[in-house]
Amino acid sequence: MTQMNRNLDDLRLDTPEGLDEFVRRSDAMLSRLGDAHAELDAVTGEGEAADGMARAVVDSTGSLRRITLDPRIARLDVATIAEAATEAVRAAQADARRRTEELISEATGGEPVTLDMAAARRQLEEIGEDLARTLRDLSAGF
Repeated sequence: MTQMNRNLDDLRLDTPEGLDEFVRRSDAMLSRLGDAHAELDAVTGEGEAADGMARAVVDSTGSLRRITLDPRIARLDVATIAEAATEAVRAAQADARRRTEELISEATGGEPVTLDMAAARRQLEEIGEDLARTLRDLSAGF
């Protein structure tokens, strides 16, 4: 059971006030989940290496969007340049992963999620679907 479900489970649904509060909280959670899902696509991570001479930007899935090499890096040997570029990309991927985890944590109320971004997106969708199903079931009873 997720933290969000526990928070909703604490409400008394046998009173009009409790049901109203349940619907209000559910709507807020659905809104946060929708916002988080949209924000995931906009997440980027940035990293650098070799004293900033190699910089990388990746998207939320860790795919490389851009790598920038300062002209000063040409003074280094090829192996060092390649290592710096790799290090910058890895740092950018770690940054994107951290930012994504923060978004998901905010949306789920701190509920831990997997580092697999595809699975995390599915988990967010499942939480939203469960919440929507519960609301439909409650609405049908009235």
